[in-house]
Amino acid sequence: MTSAVVGVLLMAYGSSPSMDDEAIHAYLRHILQFYRRTDPDPEAVAHLKARYQAIGGSPLYSITERLAAGLQHALDRASPGNFHVYWAMKHSPPFIEDVVPQIARDGFRQAVGVALAPFRSRLSTDGYYRVVQEANQGLPNPMTWAFVDDWHLHPWFLNLWQARIEDARRGLPETALVVFTNHSLPERIRRWDDPYPVQFEATARALAERCRLTHWTAAYQSAGGGAEAWLGPDLVDILRTYRENGGTHALVAPIGFLMDHLEVLYDIDVEAQAEARAMGLHLVRTRMPNDDPRLIDMLADVVLKAARQIGGWVDRGQGVGGSERVQENLEPVGMGGDGCPKA
Repeated sequence: MTSAVVGVLLMAYGSSPSMDDEAIHAYLRHILQFYRRTDPDPEAVAHLKARYQAIGGSPLYSITERLAAGLQHALDRASPGNFHVYWAMKHSPPFIEDVVPQIARDGFRQAVGVALAPFRSRLSTDGYYRVVQEANQGLPNPMTWAFVDDWHLHPWFLNLWQARIEDARRGLPETALVVFTNHSLPERIRRWDDPYPVQFEATARALAERCRLTHWTAAYQSAGGGAEAWLGPDLVDILRTYRENGGTHALVAPIGFLMDHLEVLYDIDVEAQAEARAMGLHLVRTRMPNDDPRLIDMLADVVLKAARQIGGWVDRGQGVGGSERVQENLEPVGMGGDGCPKA
């Protein structure tokens, strides 16, 4: 039981919690059952284990824990005693559907959900929120939930990525190509007018303008298997064309991701890097946001804004960190109502 009034659930995709075959199989099985209703074969498990071994294991769990602790600290500064932060995974323990009931058992009647993905999609962020809603509806007394608004153009998010890009460009020639990347999704999302590719392109364009880039493009990476088409162009195809046209240096900015994990540490740093070396291309990558205070402040800001949607608050107009210090002191006035694993 806690004296805080609003629960906050930070959600990531998941990862195998260990390098054991059993843990990797369970993680991959959860993904394949969720999307395809199939089980992984031994070859798929071995392939995923080899990728984990190549990067020394995924740090996703430790980074998520640090993000949650940082977000708790930021919310305590902005609105002391009003928020309690939890974290959960979509495809590995602690599962979202297990943590939602825990939030209710701890006495919360109101909660805010945050998916750790910058671009909204029916197949991505909305999927996290559906799991939350289904778990919530199964409770004897469902909580009132709010989910954060889009933040792909939040100024603090753009400031953080601008700093990462400008830092990585030091020492590169002005002609170096900057490639913004995002996790590919099935091409069929375009038929739904899904905002995912539009938000990705808008963020890439905004960062290109902020960084005054003259040589840049956008690409997708880490496409899944199966027979259906996935969003492109693919990162390696972009690099190959660039090299064939005489390009010598390229910088990858994986703005569709927030943390060091399999898609970054393996798909870019191992796989794409090997392709680049083979074609004689000098390839570098930006550092990831991870638990940078600027990302934490931005997450606190969008959580505070989402908390207003729930109602029952007095907005004092105070702030979290960042250049625009608008702190919120929220006072409760009522208790009402990785097939394609990302590691």
